[in-house]
Amino acid sequence: FEVLVPATITLIITACIGSACYNLTGLYLNDVIKNGVQGPLGAVGATVPGVMIIYLVIMLFWLVGIHGNNMLSAVKEALFTPLALENVEAFNKGETPKNIINMYFLQMCGEFGGSGVTIGLVIAIMIFGKREDNKAIASLSLVPGLFNINETVTFGIPMVLNPILGIPFVFACLVTILVGYVLTVIGFCPVACLTVPWTTPPIVFGFLATGANVMGAVTQAILIVVSTVIYTPFLIAYEKYQNKQAAEA
Repeated sequence: FEVLVPATITLIITACIGSACYNLTGLYLNDVIKNGVQGPLGAVGATVPGVMIIYLVIMLFWLVGIHGNNMLSAVKEALFTPLALENVEAFNKGETPKNIINMYFLQMCGEFGGSGVTIGLVIAIMIFGKREDNKAIASLSLVPGLFNINETVTFGIPMVLNPILGIPFVFACLVTILVGYVLTVIGFCPVACLTVPWTTPPIVFGFLATGANVMGAVTQAILIVVSTVIYTPFLIAYEKYQNKQAAEA
């Protein structure tokens, strides 16, 4: 019962804001957000700069403990799922899929191992980590990470509000998306064109999403290496910071 009072106050405030918004603009608050945020993002969404902006916003949400993918899922799905379905249709007809940037591509290149491609951090800890607490979290996170579930890393290390590891957490997926895009443009990697469950492990996901093409698997293996390289120097710096904090305690 203690939460009833703040919950009621929250509902009243939200209702007042929504009512004021409707009276001033003639639109409901969710429509204002859709027109003001989703519209501009949609105009540039299917381009490399647009994707960078969307994923930067997603990761900044994650950095403060908010599920970024859920927050922008309406934008992502509205923009990139139709492009992915066009690729599926082209593949089924025996034609060459043309939409490099699509939902399957983003899952393949920007979300493997979970948001922030933290499978790279897990691997970096297992190879270069020296602290037992970090290694314990990495050991617990390896299997879930292989199925693109990374809450044990995000909230266990933690990545949220982390002044050091938060940097690669935000930017690693932007780099892997860019690398994946370049590899696809030059023909090294086929265009992602088939639906694959999001929990499919990396490398297998790349193989299936590109129409059972081994170069899709190779591309995702390269991206895993890239993510590991990105996280490694920050991990080393973070463990030094942890050791300093422990010595001062």
